Amino acid sequence: MKHLNIGWNPATKEWFCAKCGRTSDDANVHDAHKELDQYECQVPSVESPRAAPGTETTRLIRKPFNMTLRAERSGCRFAVAKTDEGKPVIQLELFHDTVSHLRSLTIGFEVLGGVIPEQARTLVDLMNEKIVGVIVTPK
Repeated sequence: MKHLNIGWNPATKEWFCAKCGRTSDDANVHDAHKELDQYECQVPSVESPRAAPGTETTRLIRKPFNMTLRAERSGCRFAVAKTDEGKPVIQLELFHDTVSHLRSLTIGFEVLGGVIPEQARTLVDLMNEKIVGVIVTPK
């Protein structure tokens, strides 16, 4: 007998070899032994064909998995805020919490040091007129 440790699996109602994992759906253990003994009792990964030593082999190049990246969109507006030092900063505010990558982030834009709050408000008004939303796509 090639398969010495055969057990019964009541869930699948099959006989199986504990060493190699082969199964038989025969009714009794003797018929299962006959069916399983047609094959060597080896782990299936060991049975894979291997090249003889010194044989030239070619490696197959695996193509990278192409996954369609999903762009997430949300309406937004810009607002002027002040930093702890009193400098103006432009902040991005999303209308809806639909961009998962930005849920836990606050995005702000620093302006040049000589920009006064009135100039920052003018810049924000222009941005709010021309920019209607944000699109986020993972790399």
